[in-house]
Amino acid sequence: MENMGKEVYSYNSECLTCNDRPILPIMGEFHFSRYPEGEWKTALKKMQQGGVDIVAAYVFWIHHEEAEGEWDFSGRRNLKAFLNCYQEVGMKVWLRIGPWAHGECRNGGFPDWLVKKEKRGELALRTNDPEYLKYVDIFFTKIAEQADGYMHKDGGPVIGIQIENEYGHAGGPSDREEGMAHMHTLRAMAEEKGLTAPYYSATGWGGAYVPESFLPVLGGYVDAPWANHTHELAASENFLFQPFHDDANIASDFSEGQSGFTFDAAEFPYLTAELGGGLQVTAHRRTYPYPEDIEAQTICMLGAGANLIGYYMYHGGVNPDGKYSTLQESKATGYANDLPVKSYDFQTCLRENGLPSESYYRLRKHHAFIKNTEELLAPAKVYLPDNISEPASAEDMETLRAAFRYNKTADCGFLFINNHQRKRKMTEKQITPEKPLQFTVTDVEGIQRQIIFDRIHVRTDAILVLPYNLPVIIRGEQFRLRKTNASYLGCFGGTYYFYTDEKPEDIYFEWSDGNDHAEVVRILTIHDAEHFCYAQEGADEKGKVSLLPDLHFAEAGKVRIADAGQAVESIWNVYGQTEPNVYELTLEYEYHPADALSGDVWLELDFGGDCARLYQDGKLLDDWFSNGELWRVALKRYGYPTKLTLELDPFKPDVYYDLPPKRENRLAGARLLRLS
Repeated sequence: MENMGKEVYSYNSECLTCNDRPILPIMGEFHFSRYPEGEWKTALKKMQQGGVDIVAAYVFWIHHEEAEGEWDFSGRRNLKAFLNCYQEVGMKVWLRIGPWAHGECRNGGFPDWLVKKEKRGELALRTNDPEYLKYVDIFFTKIAEQADGYMHKDGGPVIGIQIENEYGHAGGPSDREEGMAHMHTLRAMAEEKGLTAPYYSATGWGGAYVPESFLPVLGGYVDAPWANHTHELAASENFLFQPFHDDANIASDFSEGQSGFTFDAAEFPYLTAELGGGLQVTAHRRTYPYPEDIEAQTICMLGAGANLIGYYMYHGGVNPDGKYSTLQESKATGYANDLPVKSYDFQTCLRENGLPSESYYRLRKHHAFIKNTEELLAPAKVYLPDNISEPASAEDMETLRAAFRYNKTADCGFLFINNHQRKRKMTEKQITPEKPLQFTVTDVEGIQRQIIFDRIHVRTDAILVLPYNLPVIIRGEQFRLRKTNASYLGCFGGTYYFYTDEKPEDIYFEWSDGNDHAEVVRILTIHDAEHFCYAQEGADEKGKVSLLPDLHFAEAGKVRIADAGQAVESIWNVYGQTEPNVYELTLEYEYHPADALSGDVWLELDFGGDCARLYQDGKLLDDWFSNGELWRVALKRYGYPTKLTLELDPFKPDVYYDLPPKRENRLAGARLLRLS
């Protein structure tokens, strides 16, 4: 626990707290070194608008010291400038300092020169070997120099620090005592450098080492693009309500099937740091995170008691240029997967090109609900139904999936229902007086009570968040909203907002006084709930309700395509041996000269094949493993180029796809787009 002005962060066995009040933060991962520094602030504001209030960020060692002693904190690698952006935007930071990170980075973030020292027997990585710790000490010193003045105790935004990653699950010693000792050593080294924060975390899934005084953080992904096969996965248990769920698929490329905790779950709040906001494609698996998957998984974790909703990734990026090698994870460096050299899009909420995905909007409404109700929701205990059986497995499409979080002090709660399973079709369900949904809770006096829901229609793929006995203030007097079949968004400016796809005549509200209080209720469509904005500040804007606009594109010029045919001879590069088709693209912007443009312009490429690469004057700008989507490349960051070269590799049949791929190796079309 630390004190900085009015903010005192701590935790108990239920939740995180700030100034002794329960909080339920939304955390999103964003890698500063994988994004143009000129666009950081815009990206952070989009994350903030999406409901994120903490940004998690790796500091990849190899991004800053590719050659021993050659440090680089310039440009997009400038950690100090990035932390200053947080300060200006008003967001908190959870800094993930490694030393080993993974994050689909080359060597998991270790520089090549350090890995070579281990291969020569000069040191042992990820241990308390003094020779290894000597280099970690220098790395932590450099991070501390960059972060000086930005720790919470100094009035800065850094409230959390993660030590190592998946340690004991993805690498590290098999001896538990040795592993715990190393985690303690790394933390002590960080603290000695001034890298201090109210919270220190360690990844807790799959038997990873979580020592005393560390907060364990968990995760879950809707699929496993790192799995070592090319067939569809079994139905995931992430779509069930399971408190303190340990997703066995995380990092299964390192330790398949390993599970179990090294900490006592009863002593800690249920926190997540790696709920997949998307999925990063690999060479052999092009899994696609359908937006309804991302939403449903989040609600299952929240309904099962998660009190930190942390996404990995929330904003995609592009790997920086390496000085001596490329910087992506690859089999050539001893890892299990081949990834794009540049793209780290992750198919997530905010894409590498800065555009929001459908998942971004779907999650916004839940983030608004969480922040609006966190003092009621965070202390609320989880109950599962006691009058229906649990689903037999994730393949059970018939059994209702529900959880109830009850706050005994406030005598209110929230019912969570998920009727979606990835790549499956669940049956519609009716909760009726004849077939009710029942929970037995313990109230503030220690007495058990039954809470019954009996009028809810649950459509296929429905995701519901329904209030129970919600305190409502009307003209200064408190009432209770006993029940409704409309999902709750929150109270904004004294008006209570709900959303549903039910017909108006089928929506009901049961009030404690038996009257109709329609004057304080607004019912939104699901679309409008996802785009809902309420201004919290600003002399002219405060209290104003608005909707985020839908994305609409307009033509921003023309692309002239010259087919240069197949490469004269096969090319051997980091992608392997390939015989690409080559296209020369001439971009003619609607405004001339191109540098007169102010907003972003996207190059949309409709292509078939396996992998696309975009070059400017022989330099690789970006690449894209085909995944069934159109590829949209942001051009402002490259100075609005007018000449580009596109290479397309032939389609490979031994690759898993979710979305139907285009097999013919050709460029079907190209457009220049802007937001209209």
